[in-house]
Amino acid sequence: MLGRLFQSATLVLLFGMLSLSAAAAPITVTDLENRTITLKETPQRIVVGNYILNFLMVGGTESLKKVVALPQDGWQATRFGEYTALMKSFPEIKKIPSIGGYHDNILNTEKIISLKPDLLLINKSQYADNNKRVEVLQKAGIPTVVLDYHALTAANHTQSTKILGELLNQKSTAESLNRRYLEIADIVRERVSKLPESAKARRVYVETGSKGPGEYGNTYNKGVLWGGILNQLQANNIAADMKQPYAALSREYVIAHNPQIVVITGSIWQGAHDTDQMRMGLSVSPKEAQSRLRGFASRPEWKTLEAVKTGEIYGVDHGSLRSMVDYTYLMDLAKIIYPETFADFDPLAEYNRFWKTYLPEVDGSGTFFIKLER
Repeated sequence: MLGRLFQSATLVLLFGMLSLSAAAAPITVTDLENRTITLKETPQRIVVGNYILNFLMVGGTESLKKVVALPQDGWQATRFGEYTALMKSFPEIKKIPSIGGYHDNILNTEKIISLKPDLLLINKSQYADNNKRVEVLQKAGIPTVVLDYHALTAANHTQSTKILGELLNQKSTAESLNRRYLEIADIVRERVSKLPESAKARRVYVETGSKGPGEYGNTYNKGVLWGGILNQLQANNIAADMKQPYAALSREYVIAHNPQIVVITGSIWQGAHDTDQMRMGLSVSPKEAQSRLRGFASRPEWKTLEAVKTGEIYGVDHGSLRSMVDYTYLMDLAKIIYPETFADFDPLAEYNRFWKTYLPEVDGSGTFFIKLER
């Protein structure tokens, strides 16, 4: 009996020593700016300049204890659904200091230095706009790692997630996330590659519905966000060659290109247009989403559009882009554009499974994928 107790105690001690040695071991990563960064040990005080959802998906709820700052200014107004769901599950987030705006690239360098973090995580545009600030932080002994979920490519998503897994000592979770993401991306790539060019000809228009039906919202070229997804699908995006990554097209341009599929993306944006903007995502009901989508489909100048005539009008959630669950949006658009090829896809079931697996503490209910009811 004593021998077994001794063996158990020895095993506990051994695992404890292994955990401590893993935490104390140096970590070297190559970030999304192709910079090599070495940390002396697993970081315990982290400023998450962007991608808090991905951070939690990889690190789990325990990782929140490591977060010493976030860009909280304007978070609720910009991503109401995400903000409300996370605050409900993790009210302690409200006490975490803010280091800037949720939807801009301004970083409060003085605030960051005062918090004495082991690491700062930012995205590519934040890095581009804060080169001098990053140098100041590095001189203060604060390393910066750049991630990228904005390009909506499997390569950047999975590399960023792998980095988070290494930094948070959660490699197995990161590998699991990446495995499923790549599996779906590979299935899509393989099936689309076998389609004739004629099957890819249908004209697709995606618009962010943040400004309501009275004003045209942003669309995306082939290099970013929804445009990146359409590019993966080899779809005929009417804005693919737009010079800016994102901008609003004129109504004349949209009418002239006569899209055969229209996708209006929605979220809960607080502001002047919150009465008729497209709403989708966390906490949004199907009834409200349908009502608002109908407003866009009823634009007077759209009555001659082929998409309106055939009922090919869809709503999708904008807020969940730039996270590891957005492969379900690839699934949804694949099924919209190539319904027969992807008839077996069930993006909503996949979405629900994802949340229950990786963030079960968060209420992931809402409306994420709809077709206009006629």
